[in-house]
Amino acid sequence: MDKHACLIIAHNEPEVLWTLLEMLDDARNDVYLHVDRRASSLYESAKGYKPKNATFVLLEHPIPVYWGDLSQVEVEYMLFERAFSQGPYAYYHLLSGVDLPIKSQDYIHTFFRKHQGKEFVGFWTDAAHRRDLNRKVYRYYLFTRYSKGGNAFVHGICALCRNLFLALQKVTRYKRNHGNLVFRKGFNWVSVTQDFCAYLLSQKESVFHTFRYTLCPDEIFVQTVLWNSPFRERIYNEADVLAGSMRYIDWKRGNPYVWQEKDADELLASPYLFARKFASASAGALRSVCDKVKEWR
Repeated sequence: MDKHACLIIAHNEPEVLWTLLEMLDDARNDVYLHVDRRASSLYESAKGYKPKNATFVLLEHPIPVYWGDLSQVEVEYMLFERAFSQGPYAYYHLLSGVDLPIKSQDYIHTFFRKHQGKEFVGFWTDAAHRRDLNRKVYRYYLFTRYSKGGNAFVHGICALCRNLFLALQKVTRYKRNHGNLVFRKGFNWVSVTQDFCAYLLSQKESVFHTFRYTLCPDEIFVQTVLWNSPFRERIYNEADVLAGSMRYIDWKRGNPYVWQEKDADELLASPYLFARKFASASAGALRSVCDKVKEWR
């Protein structure tokens, strides 16, 4: 069981996505791609993609995925389930379509063999994120799929209803009852083992029940399931969100920061395996990172 499953969620930035697919094109990888149902032109382009070495699967019945909404969790489960049915795999890597590996495939596979059995899930532990977590899980958030974009009138009506209901909960000090469940939060981009993937899939019904009406549940559900499971002792690093996930994501310079060509040396010198996010507008960064990583193969 030495193969890895790379699970990609994409909705835009085709140039970044093609670069990512190129860099994952290795016989040791099976690549699973979900393209947002609303990104029809990207989906049609992806249908024609044929890797040289990796196995490639494009999910045939994509769904629309909305920021902050339970659909984010749904698409992750779709990818985990599809890959699990084709497994087993040493690791399942959840990636966005604007991520890139910043180490060679030889380096990445050697790293995971060395740390086989560890779960690479990042946790935010500072006070600000703890307050944000409590706000998101202990109040009901309505109409989350209308939080951003879409019809302006519908968005306005939904935002008004959502904010009034949130205000009512705050005034009455209402708190959702989740029993003794301990919540945790971090990046939704993770690398997990076959065993934990099986456990995560077994918790699907409970996850959907718990996180319905939660804001941004994709940043919470994997961390929470892992923290409350027998797999907690396998967490690679629970104190550092970057080291814990082995992903270089900079929230200090952006939301998150978009890597530029001038950052290539910083990226490649980091100890992490993947980075986000990249944009086609920074084509120089894409080629620089891709070409330099290839030199290490």
